[in-house]
Amino acid sequence: MGAITLVKDEPATTPATPSPADGPPRPGPHRVRLVFSALLLVLLLAALEQMVVATALPEIVGELHGVDRMSWAITAYLLTATVTLPVYGSLGELRGRKGVFQFALAVFVAGSALAGSSRSMDQLIAFRALQGVGAGGLMIGVQAIIADLLPSRNRGRYLGLVGAVFGLASVAGPLLGGRLTDHLSWRWCFYLNVPLGLLTLAVVTFALRLPKPTAKGRLDVLGTLLLAVASTCLVLLAGWGGTAHAWDSRLVLALAAGAVAATVLFLVVERFAPQPLVPLRLFRDPVFVVAGLTGIAVGVALFTTATYLPTQLRMVGGISATESGLLMLPMMAGIVGASVVSGRLIGHTGHYRTYPVLGSALTALGVWLLSRLETDTPRLQFGIWTAVLGAGIGMVMPVLILAVQNSVRPADLGPATAAGNYLRQMGGSVGVAAFGALLTARLAERLPERAGTVLPDPGSLTPDLVHALPAPLRDAHVEAYAEAMPGIFPYLTPVLVLGILVACFLKEKTPVPFDEVRAEPAPTPAVRSPRALPHPSGGGTPVPPRSPYVPAVPVRGTVQQSDGAVVPRAALTLIDATGRQTGRGGSGEDGRYALSTPGPGAYVLIATAGGHQPQAVSVTVGDRPVEVDIVLGGAGRLAGVVRTTDGRAVSDATVTLTDVHGEVVVTTRSGEEGEYLITELVAGEYTLAAGAHSYRPAALPVVVRAARETRQDVELAGGAVLRGTVRSGGGRPVEDARVTLLDAAGNVVDTITTGVDGTFRFVDLSSGEYTVIATGYPPVATVLQVAAGGRAERDLHLGYAD
Repeated sequence: MGAITLVKDEPATTPATPSPADGPPRPGPHRVRLVFSALLLVLLLAALEQMVVATALPEIVGELHGVDRMSWAITAYLLTATVTLPVYGSLGELRGRKGVFQFALAVFVAGSALAGSSRSMDQLIAFRALQGVGAGGLMIGVQAIIADLLPSRNRGRYLGLVGAVFGLASVAGPLLGGRLTDHLSWRWCFYLNVPLGLLTLAVVTFALRLPKPTAKGRLDVLGTLLLAVASTCLVLLAGWGGTAHAWDSRLVLALAAGAVAATVLFLVVERFAPQPLVPLRLFRDPVFVVAGLTGIAVGVALFTTATYLPTQLRMVGGISATESGLLMLPMMAGIVGASVVSGRLIGHTGHYRTYPVLGSALTALGVWLLSRLETDTPRLQFGIWTAVLGAGIGMVMPVLILAVQNSVRPADLGPATAAGNYLRQMGGSVGVAAFGALLTARLAERLPERAGTVLPDPGSLTPDLVHALPAPLRDAHVEAYAEAMPGIFPYLTPVLVLGILVACFLKEKTPVPFDEVRAEPAPTPAVRSPRALPHPSGGGTPVPPRSPYVPAVPVRGTVQQSDGAVVPRAALTLIDATGRQTGRGGSGEDGRYALSTPGPGAYVLIATAGGHQPQAVSVTVGDRPVEVDIVLGGAGRLAGVVRTTDGRAVSDATVTLTDVHGEVVVTTRSGEEGEYLITELVAGEYTLAAGAHSYRPAALPVVVRAARETRQDVELAGGAVLRGTVRSGGGRPVEDARVTLLDAAGNVVDTITTGVDGTFRFVDLSSGEYTVIATGYPPVATVLQVAAGGRAERDLHLGYAD
């Protein structure tokens, strides 16, 4: 008697961990205000650093002798802040938002202190890059912390203040930089962040309490590195190609090859990453692609003009840094004003497709007007030109975010918004680098023509020194700058024209206006509302019809999931204390709803949506509008790949999901690449089972989280096959020999009687130890090693001769 051991490589599967049922208690109102004020302060500092240096650039490059690297003082900050946006988003989910935010704030403060103490242009650029690494975490962390910190009914009000901070930073940045440069030093543009940042760090450390992270997984480190390499190579290529180095030089060609290779590898890595930084499915959405390309064009126009126009004003006009900041106010006012006005118009009409096209055209017009800038251009005329440019940018930027959020599925709102911001910021980084290189090249070409060999070192000249030079040298500098700066604006024209053409292809998914979604009672046959939801009247007292146009106190808000993603097309019903229906309606594509009430009183608001558990909340209505946000649970997704133990995809496998009671929830089949997807799941614990022909079935527990996609791959091992032939001592096959297979416990697994050819075959065997017994002759045993899913063949020779 012998033993047969079947060896099987068991898949190491780790089921998802359930999220804790209860997080920390909500903080009190005083703590919320304290923490929120600190968050707004640090967000203001990070947003200001994008533009505060613009008016201080002439002093910086003059003192540090770096006019040839002027653009990198801003590009380094934009580049690192842009690249780290998706990284901090993933780290916050995996490691906890508070710790990640504290790290980003510490890096930002350290980078600010080092940048303020820079003694060379190279040091400043390196420390600005470090500062940007921290700023990326601050910009994305503030909004995520607000979502964790505040109840949903108050979140919209606070996020509105966050938007106001960004608008204030765009207006106040150049002006603040000018004031600090004129009255203190350009170094205080950085030193100011240190005490305020440390104060915020102390408040966040001792006052902020957040839930522990529930997401499990690893940061996509390889994707992060490839994205950083691709972005850096692209910016360096734009800044050096054709100016500092010839297009056919080895360095430029290496940068181009590096950018292409890193991008291709990034796409490959993201395709197979379990938690990708940027889900590639976004690029299959034409709305996201069009909005991203348009955002790149707008980013180039915004950051290029806002960076170099103050330098032009100071070097040519001889004005102070504060005055140059004031002259940029029309552009910033145009951005803020157009954003607000276009947002209100979209809210009333529900249409937004024309705004990106019109805005891109205005942006192109503003750039063309600035290309005609001369030394004697009146300030009023300059203000009108920059206001036109700002209005065009302001009409485009908010619409792109709206279009993307209306197009992608709720689970992708975060990644889609981050990716859109990345593309716009990358457009600005590349634009600043490319046009900075052009400006430097044009200055190097024109200054010697006008001043000859007596020209002082242009890299050490500040605006004050330029206008203190003798008249011939001063005029030479002024004329060189006056010709060089406007001459780079025509290079923006092809980019903006492309932006106009791309914007024409933007598809509109009309949002439901916030203030026009009205509760509709049961409609009469003569007037039927397209948004009304039919419902049975039941056996109670019929509700008299009520006109939606009768003035009443509205109840409005947002229907959303626990992670803040909106729930479109949810059905909402409002009932009074007697159970009678007083209003009904639905949420729009943006999740917003508005219901009319008969008047003051107590009501119950009921919300339902497919794939979500219904929710009911109490509402007390007075004489003012009531804002009530509703959080619906559920709508989880389960996805993964069915594959073999050696990594090959298993197509057409049966995938079954059962609940904790053993009831089958859903059954589906894997696709050609082994992938499967189960949607509209209520959060909870399940058992996932998969099976396919010629493979042993597998089952494992899985926890589906609310409003998220849970990934769980399944590995199937093929059943082992054992076959052979029973032969006599002379080698002749033995017919009617009885072959029995026993497991390690001595249980009979199977019994086979050989045929004329004497063969036997056992299939679908699990791993373990077996015993094969052949009877009819004195038994013969043999020892075999069979791999899982493999096939083993061994003949048995019986003791009798022929």
